[in-house]
Amino acid sequence: MLEEYDFRNDTVNADLNMELKPQAQPRPYQEKSLSKMFGNGRARSGIIVLPCGAGKSLVGVSAACRIRKSCLCLATSAVSVDQWAYQFSLWSTIREDQICRFTSDSKERFRGNAGIVVTTYNMVAFGGKRSEESEKIFEEIRNREWGLLLLDEVHVVPAHMFRKVISITKSHCKLGLTATLVREDNLITDLNFLIGPKLYEAHWLDLVKEGFIANVLCAEVWCPMTKEFFAEYLRKENSKKRQALYVMNPNKFRACEFLIRFHEQQRGDKIIVFADNLFALTEYATKLRKPMLYGATSHQERTRILHDFKNSQDLNTIFLSKVGDNSIDIPEANVIIQISFHAGSRRQEAQRLGRILRAKGKHQDRMAGGKEEYNAFFYSLVSTDTQEMYYSTKRQQFLIDQGYSFKIITSLPPANSGPDLSYHSLDDQLQLLDKVLKAVDDMMGLEQLDEDTDEARNSMRSMSGMSGADGMAYMEYSKGKYPGQGHLKSIKPKDPTKRHSLFRKRFG
Repeated sequence: MLEEYDFRNDTVNADLNMELKPQAQPRPYQEKSLSKMFGNGRARSGIIVLPCGAGKSLVGVSAACRIRKSCLCLATSAVSVDQWAYQFSLWSTIREDQICRFTSDSKERFRGNAGIVVTTYNMVAFGGKRSEESEKIFEEIRNREWGLLLLDEVHVVPAHMFRKVISITKSHCKLGLTATLVREDNLITDLNFLIGPKLYEAHWLDLVKEGFIANVLCAEVWCPMTKEFFAEYLRKENSKKRQALYVMNPNKFRACEFLIRFHEQQRGDKIIVFADNLFALTEYATKLRKPMLYGATSHQERTRILHDFKNSQDLNTIFLSKVGDNSIDIPEANVIIQISFHAGSRRQEAQRLGRILRAKGKHQDRMAGGKEEYNAFFYSLVSTDTQEMYYSTKRQQFLIDQGYSFKIITSLPPANSGPDLSYHSLDDQLQLLDKVLKAVDDMMGLEQLDEDTDEARNSMRSMSGMSGADGMAYMEYSKGKYPGQGHLKSIKPKDPTKRHSLFRKRFG
């Protein structure tokens, strides 16, 4: 069964006066995806899969313009909320006062009976106490009938927290947009009943050949572990300690620094360096004197750094944690260097590649056989002979299924690099090793302290815990006439004649 919405004959919900601007010209594959959604003059609920940089935002805005009813747009972060609000005003004729954002920092309301609300999954699914203003807006969202529920990065919806948004909101049509319809927990099939079927999927390499997305060189850079780091790696059994050692491998650091210098100085490229490990992110960014974005970075600081990265020639490299995996639009970037990642997640690998897939240069040059074979570069730095190599093989599977191939590079940095790069001397490498081991021990100590505190807090929740009687069982004794005559009180069955009539027959 397909959920369809006869939006043209809906007289209950108010119309929204919006249409695409003349300069908004959907590409052929975007038109095809929309034709799959709007068959028979009705809007079907379902999922459209397009590569990052292929124009999912325009597809979402076009769908809202065709339905012309109130639209609730859900994104994954406050940064992407701002980007979606901008896309609606860029591609459609809707008035600014009819687009409102609902985030922790911005609580707006649209004027009139219909409008567009752009918010995050967290803001809708949050189950705790809200501020008075936030509660009023949330009640309006929950009680309104939405013509279109637009779900960006729809692969996150099967998560236990985010799937609540489907039952909380009332919508006639649901459209999910994603580049990576995969999850490692096998819950991706839940989208069939939560949203609807897959309506359309574009093949990545077909769009590359037609010049609609960038032609990317994918490379895996093998970085041998230094003797001292590898000896510690073999000695450690804890997975977090091992991870810190292969991520902070000095040869990996030198390869990263060499690639940044090469692409900045010789090609003038814009570079994103990804690191899931926060200790590594901080160390790399501080040592190389580059700005970094991670979970604790404020919204204003993120916006400022991204603005400078897009518009200034003085800032050509930024470091991102996993907060940059989804929904951050950085079309200027054309190089990604990945120094640490989340285990074997195929989706994360594809999402990160998607940050540089936006087409660059003239269209005729981007076509197959143009002036330049590759105009974007994706490097994954891997410490050899470690667990990281196993994860890297798993991560590449989605991109290999899309037709991409990975080249192996074993000679970075070149042998003649010498002392120009960091951690060339043995003393520097040993100092780094001591710093890594100390940081890991401190982190493990904090985690253990946190666990002990939680355990103590849980035991204090019960009266028996407060009295030190956890784990003890108490049995009831009846009192005898004389001391020593106490015995266990027997538990007699209830008198059948005193049972309720409903249970008399069952228990006799």
